[in-house]
Parts: sequence; C-alpha cells; structure tokens
Amino acid sequence: MALLAGVSILLFIAWLGLFRPTIFVCLAFLLFTFAWRTVSSLYIDLAGPVFSSQLQMFVGPGVMTVFQSTAYFLTLLPFLWVFNAQALHDWARTAPTPELTASRAQLTLSDATFYASVLFLILLFGALIHGGVIPLFAKIERWTFNEQANILHRFVIERGDMICFWWGTMFAAERLRRQRYDYRFLCLLAALIFYMFLAGGRFSPFYRYCAFFVIPFSAVLLVQARDLGAGSLFSLMPRIADRRMVLAGTGVMAATVAMIVFALYWNLTKVRGFEGEAARGAFVERALVQPSEIGWASYQRVLVNGVWDARHAFDALFERPIVAGRNTTPQFLMSATIGEPRTTEHITGGFQFAGGFPEIFFELLGPYLSWFFLLGAAWIAALISAIMVRSIVAERYLTAVLSFYVLYGFYVMYIGGMLNFGATPTYWIKIAALLAAIVLEERWQKLGRPILPWVLAERTRLFRRSAVSN
Repeated sequence: MALLAGVSILLFIAWLGLFRPTIFVCLAFLLFTFAWRTVSSLYIDLAGPVFSSQLQMFVGPGVMTVFQSTAYFLTLLPFLWVFNAQALHDWARTAPTPELTASRAQLTLSDATFYASVLFLILLFGALIHGGVIPLFAKIERWTFNEQANILHRFVIERGDMICFWWGTMFAAERLRRQRYDYRFLCLLAALIFYMFLAGGRFSPFYRYCAFFVIPFSAVLLVQARDLGAGSLFSLMPRIADRRMVLAGTGVMAATVAMIVFALYWNLTKVRGFEGEAARGAFVERALVQPSEIGWASYQRVLVNGVWDARHAFDALFERPIVAGRNTTPQFLMSATIGEPRTTEHITGGFQFAGGFPEIFFELLGPYLSWFFLLGAAWIAALISAIMVRSIVAERYLTAVLSFYVLYGFYVMYIGGMLNFGATPTYWIKIAALLAAIVLEERWQKLGRPILPWVLAERTRLFRRSAVSN
C-alpha cells in the first residue's frame, strides 16, 4: 500500500508538469519538497528498519507514505479547481499588449531593478572578500559563518527568497511586455547562487532561489496557453522556448547541479571529516532518512498508536515554545521524539530536524479533524497563489509582491510545518497591506496611474535635467 501511494503522488506531480505546467511552475518550490519527502518516506517504509543517527533509533517499516501522500493530494487538489482552464483564459486576457520593439529611451522597472541588484551584489561580494573568511575555503559550516557574518549576508539569508522572486517577476514581465527574455536576471541569479556556494551553502539555498525565481514564469505560461485551453507542456514548448533560452536555462541548471554535488561532497569529506563508506552512509541518511524520520515517529505515535495530546501540542507551539520567534513545530516534534535535554541543546545551538508537514496537523488536531484543516489551508494557499499570478499578468507588481509575502507563510508551513507564523502581528499587517494593495492598485491602474509603473522615466529627459542642473 505504501508503494502504491508513493508512486501515485509522484505520477500526479509528473502529470502536473506535463499537462498543467502553470500549476507545476507556480508550485515548483513545494512540489520538489513533496517529491523528495515521498521518496524518503518510501525508503523508510520499504527498506526499514533503518537507523537514524539523529533520533538514535531505528525507523521503519510502516505506512507513513499512505498518510503523507493523502495529505499531499489534498494540498494539490484545490489548485486544479482554482487554476482551471476558464480562469486561466480570463486572467490571460488582462495581459498587456506586447511591444514589438523595445525603446532604449525608457528607464523601466526592470532596468532599475537590475542596476540596484548589480550594486548590491558588488557590495555583497566585496564584504565577503573584505571579511577575510570564505567558508568554502575555510572549511567551516554555514551556520557558524551566518552567526558572524555582516549585515549584507544576513540580509541575503533573511530576504534572498524575496529577492529571487522579484528578479523572476521582472524576467516574466519582460517576456509579457516585450516578448523577449532578459538574460540579465539569469546572470543575477547565477551570481547569487555562486555567492551562496562560497558561503558554504550545500543544497537548500540553491533550490530555493531557483524555485522562487521560476515561480513568476507561471504567468508567462498561462498567457502563452491562452488559445490552447489548459495548455500542455508539449504544445507550449514551441511558444516559450528558443535556442538561447534553452542554452541559458540548461547552463544555469548544469552549473547549479555541479555546485550542489561539489558542495555536498566537500561538506561531508572536508568539513565534517567523513571518509569512504562513512561518507556514503552519511549522504544516504541525509537524503533518504532525515527528511522524513521525525514524521515517521509522529505517524507511529498518533495514527498507529493513537497517542496525541492537543493541549500539550498547542502549548508547545503557541504559548511556551523552547525558543519563541522561530518555527516551533520542529521544537515540539523533536521534544516528543528525542526528549530532553537533547532537544533544548539542539534548538538553542541553532540546529533543528527536518520535516513537520503534515504530521504537525495530526499532533494538534488528531487523526480525523486534521484532514479538513489540511484541505482548508490548501484552498487558502491556492487562492493567494491565484492572486499572485494574476497580478503579475495584469502588471500589478505591488500586489504580486505582497501576495508572495503572505504566501510565504504557507510555504514555510508546507516545508517545515510552521504554524506559529499566523500568530505574529506582522503577518496580519502583511495581510492588511495585501488587501489594501488589491483595492488601490487596481483602481489606480484604471486611472492610468499605477503604483509601480513599468516605465519609470525617459532617459532623454533624465539626461536633459542633469545637463541643465549642471
């Protein structure tokens, strides 16, 4: 049963990629994680018992994949309803009429973004070199460097996902407005990925930054599929791909994969000191056991043995967490699995286990009520995603950015099980700002005064003003 459930969700993800590419690209960040954790849970269920060095216990076999895959199906199904063919066609009709020729006399939003980003990256690399410590060469862990890094590095760690999403939005906007690919933003993405490689990144920042950069391209796909119904990948490829795009995309992907492989090898063998069979075993455990090990323990506890305490879970998540202001779900799951004082030692030391979704819903709501909340959360995420994609198509960039900010809380929930993001006042401020932007930006756009206009100024006018002032 575990094998059937796991293969089913993997085939469903593949079907989305082939026949619902807009949804697939919009959910690129989540789908990769869902697929990875499904493979991990299959490994534990079918190959178990396997030893977990982090839990210091054997995990598997079991039926974790069945519950996990069902939760993933419930998460993805609302997107099929919200992103239906008729809705995509209606959104595509709001796309701007492409300009046949790009005017070099205009300073556009993408130009300003590029210039500011180049300046930021120069300062970022300069600060890294000036600091005298490059983690890759110094053979130190990234979290050790993060604690001592400069303000620019901390800004990338905290806001790098948003930066890449904005670059991707500008990349998509250029395609929608000018029917061309602006390869400057691919270069910016490649530069940031290389910086994270030097800063000791192994995998997470690479796939996160690439995924968030790609997400806005779902707007391009739905516009290109305007006359094709839902638009399969096969029918869209001739419309979206040219030789330069294929070469550029393949180059970035190949370079990223090469850096990931080298970073993982370097971290295991040079930083952590594993050799030979020990290095291979550590890699297998990191890739196939750790993503789902704590989830397996939770499923055994709640869904197999029927042991759960909603009041204790709520208290640990929202009222008395080990470390407030961070994702409290791993804290609770670790405490319930490995106990104390190990949990507090790990958390206060900046280390936490992977996983958290959907097992935290079962820990908090039990084996029955949790399914309804999973479906409800998925509907909300699908609707916010629709606002984000539709805003990119309609050139409402402020709404798109704020939609992403609100949606980011759901991303963290689906990746790490975080639920306490909704209990922070700042999150509700983001929601209020999004609602205000939805109303104001659409109204001002109809009046011909967009909040974030595409054309910021005429270069000739800027030059003339400068000449007069001198």
